[in-house]
Amino acid sequence: MDSSDGGTTSDCDSDVCFHAIDEAEPIYRYGPGGYHTVAIGDRLGDHYRILDKLGYGSYSTVWLARDERLQRLVAVKICTADASPREYEILSLLNHISDSDNSTVQRGMIPKLHNMFRIHGPHGTHICLVTDALRCSLALAKRRAHYSPFMLPVARAIAAQLILTITYLHHKGIIHGDLHLGNVLFKLPPEFHFWSDKELLEQCGEPELEPVRTFDDKPIPPGVPLVAALPMRFPRETIRKMPLSEAHVVIADFGESYHPSQESRLVCCTPVHCRPPESKFEPTKPKSFPSDIWTLACALWATLSHGELFETFFPTEDSTTWLQVEALGKLPDEWWGAWDARSRYYTEQGELMEPDGPVWTLDYKFEKGIQESRKRFKMETMDLAEKVALLAMLRPMLAYQPEQRCNIDEVLGSEWMTRYAMPDYEEMRLCK
Repeated sequence: MDSSDGGTTSDCDSDVCFHAIDEAEPIYRYGPGGYHTVAIGDRLGDHYRILDKLGYGSYSTVWLARDERLQRLVAVKICTADASPREYEILSLLNHISDSDNSTVQRGMIPKLHNMFRIHGPHGTHICLVTDALRCSLALAKRRAHYSPFMLPVARAIAAQLILTITYLHHKGIIHGDLHLGNVLFKLPPEFHFWSDKELLEQCGEPELEPVRTFDDKPIPPGVPLVAALPMRFPRETIRKMPLSEAHVVIADFGESYHPSQESRLVCCTPVHCRPPESKFEPTKPKSFPSDIWTLACALWATLSHGELFETFFPTEDSTTWLQVEALGKLPDEWWGAWDARSRYYTEQGELMEPDGPVWTLDYKFEKGIQESRKRFKMETMDLAEKVALLAMLRPMLAYQPEQRCNIDEVLGSEWMTRYAMPDYEEMRLCK
């Protein structure tokens, strides 16, 4: 599983370079301000025994643990020592809001915070958040399935949950700030939470560990793990055959969330391929709810398609802008003039400098990314009426200038959401 075959890739700091490991966190981040070193079998917070690895992010590792008081499986998210306490603050707020019945359903798509504690280690003090154990992210599930699409009812049900959750957050005055499929996780069926250690081992196997290796065989520094745990696989994680009953998801990672009424945020922290264009062209203007609408549109596309809407192999701000212009047309005049790299791609009039194939408009991307990928896997495709409804919802979500984008209530009330996504979502909720 080592992605550094031939020694071509590495995680480096100033002293030691580590061979990168597929599906493992960057090892160089085990240093001051970084990750806390954890081993299978460790006991944290007095009664959380580490069983396996669930995943990682830029500012955390997430572990499957047994709550030995309640004898159930939980997730323990161990934040880096330099991480902001914002996620704890946002989740605490969301978990203590009094809601109507309908909002309570939407809040069920947000992690339930069971506990918070701090641990002290060689790299600093780390906040630990205890939530329900969850499956892998949608991004990882798609990668493991070689980017095959979800079956259409499953994709619609997931898309509906994304829209409902962002609706809930926006109505509470909160911007998620980092919405992408890496932060959307599948729920575990309820019975999984009470598996014994023996059942977990029988169903999921032993934890998968990879040795940590340095270039030039330098000694592994203190505080760096000798082995890296890879994310575990729960049963029935096959995308192509996923039943509608297992399409329940949670939107996670609130480390970049904020209240725009209480603070200004100038930076968008989503991955570059789904970052809204105002991040590049209006860097001094505070970002607000429209930025979430853009990233929601990108997440919906990635859910319905086999790939991302604006992603290249090594995405940069300029290559992303080029793909946005391909799909959506010429930028507003003030942005067009401010795009320094424009002349590498387009004439002053907005025509491609060296056209070598079809222009990847939104309609063309729909046919290639959504329809043809489904035909290739012999899956149901969208009919013309659904295509029209979907693109009618997405286009105002992808308006270049933030003030021209639709709001979340307009997305919620769109024809595609009400006629196509919500019926599959409601059917999912009734599935046993």
